[in-house]
Amino acid sequence: MSSESIKLPTHCAQWGWDDHQYFGHSVFGDLAGHESMIGMSALSVLGRRLSKECCDVLDDIVCTSTLADPRIWPLKISRLVAAYGSTMPAVAAGLLIQEGARIGPWIAAGAAATLTELHNAINGQERNSIVVRNVVEGYLARHRIIAGFGTPYRDYDERIIAFRKCMLNRRRNELPYWRTMEAVINAVRDLRQIAPNIGLGMASSMLDMGITPAEVGPLATVLVQHMFVANAVESVKQSPALLRELPESHVTYIGVPTRTSQRAIGSVSFLHTRQSRNGKMASGQ
Repeated sequence: MSSESIKLPTHCAQWGWDDHQYFGHSVFGDLAGHESMIGMSALSVLGRRLSKECCDVLDDIVCTSTLADPRIWPLKISRLVAAYGSTMPAVAAGLLIQEGARIGPWIAAGAAATLTELHNAINGQERNSIVVRNVVEGYLARHRIIAGFGTPYRDYDERIIAFRKCMLNRRRNELPYWRTMEAVINAVRDLRQIAPNIGLGMASSMLDMGITPAEVGPLATVLVQHMFVANAVESVKQSPALLRELPESHVTYIGVPTRTSQRAIGSVSFLHTRQSRNGKMASGQ
């Protein structure tokens, strides 16, 4: 196959002389001075611009989902790698394991797919608790868990509580997927006594923007990358030796006890005897 016949089409960007194109928009004419950082992030993932109202909701997601404690293992990965002195490899390492992970921003993708299935099954009857309960019971009979529920080490996720307030203030709590989410939350609470997490809030709010479940995962990950950056930058500044090598006092060997080679013992004994004789000869004894 000749190089002339190979074509790799792109719709995301084109370099120009006096201006550039980004997803069909003039960089200097349409985007500069008009679009925000969050809007550019959404455009990069979705290939289309969102309204300012939707971008404001994404800003709420960024703020309310911020839980950057370095003891959380995805963030700990960035912290650990950054201890060797480089920022961007550390950020990349933390983000690298996100796709498909069951902790971190990608949980919003599974929550979006599940919520879409439940939304279609409930079919606009989210105010009918019997219908909702039957749908949720049927789903639980086929699946072990419902994505978007459960929070490690605590009974509820404080982030979705804060995000709920934002959605109420923006009057987006009556949108279709949000209503479905609230109805499902009530049913799951009765059936399993499990509270929702921020991933479900992310999912429902994005679905109400027309964002597809396949787009939710990448966008959610983009929205939380600031936490990985924060940990990487701080860890580079500190460069703690503790993260590069654990002190021996913190390491316990629990394997098979060490064994001493009889051959090695014999060799050591032979060398010791030979050195003693040589010493005596050198001293004239």
